[in-house]
Amino acid sequence: MSPVDEQNGHDDAARPRIDVAAGVLRDGDGRVLVSRRLPGRHLEGRWEFPGGKIEDGEPPHRALARELAEELGIETGPMRPLVSVTHAYPEKTVRLRLFEVHSFAGTPEGREGQALKWVGVDELRALDMPEADRPLVRLLGLDAHYSISPSPASFETPDAFLAAWQACLDAGFRLLRLRPGPDERIADALIGAIAERTRAAGARWLASGPLESIVDWPCDGIHLTTRQLVENHRRPIGADRLLAASCHDLEEIHMAAGLDADFVTLSPVAATSSHPGAVPMGWGDFERVVALSPLPVLALGGMEPDDWGRARAAGGFGVAGIRAFGWGEP
Repeated sequence: MSPVDEQNGHDDAARPRIDVAAGVLRDGDGRVLVSRRLPGRHLEGRWEFPGGKIEDGEPPHRALARELAEELGIETGPMRPLVSVTHAYPEKTVRLRLFEVHSFAGTPEGREGQALKWVGVDELRALDMPEADRPLVRLLGLDAHYSISPSPASFETPDAFLAAWQACLDAGFRLLRLRPGPDERIADALIGAIAERTRAAGARWLASGPLESIVDWPCDGIHLTTRQLVENHRRPIGADRLLAASCHDLEEIHMAAGLDADFVTLSPVAATSSHPGAVPMGWGDFERVVALSPLPVLALGGMEPDDWGRARAAGGFGVAGIRAFGWGEP
């Protein structure tokens, strides 16, 4: 079955659907600009990334430039896609396309009477924001390249694995996943060393494995396997840590959204040597699934780090992998 065959159960054709472009604008201190929705409008009073509706046939980046000129009185410079998510409100379905605005000319002001403020990235989560904006907040501090480890047991010694983990950090990867083999036990000393080195590098790491074993590890979050995703009915960790999940279609992504996951991997996008029998969905189906996804998506399967631009162009957040992401042949 195609990953997009089950779309209709999540997208009511009778509900109005609009596309919105919004921007991440930062000041010299790295703070992000948010605006407050005016009274009388949908979701009035909530804080959001500034932007507005994309008109029919209008390129999203041009729509954003137009909206920011009208709403804030600024002229935007270079920008690039950051991610997209789709949220079904009771009144309408909104696809939000978020862009990173690298520069702008002028001083932002609320030309429509809306309140504006600059907020630190860590403070964004405390704001009352629309449901479509919330999954995007945590992405602002995450690497778009997700390095997934082979089994530590496949290395000659724990020190050899730790050296390989450090090599990934030294190569610039700032989001890593520790993925042990089935029934593999990881020594406490290795877990502690991974946490220490990752923190020293200013990076984050997620752990996979039996939840009862890993939930208390000093990791930045947990990555659920597809089986764990199906078996769990509530978020297994607190909101102070990241939750990711492995998905293969839109149905599983909606399961992850039900657990309030922060992001998912979607695979296989391309042919991969680690799963030679898996039929890749290709970039076309990847883009169609992402267009309906309520969560940020990273492409997995046959990816190279340089594919992140293609993933972003398709609405995804980034790319994930093993071999090309600092680990060599799995």
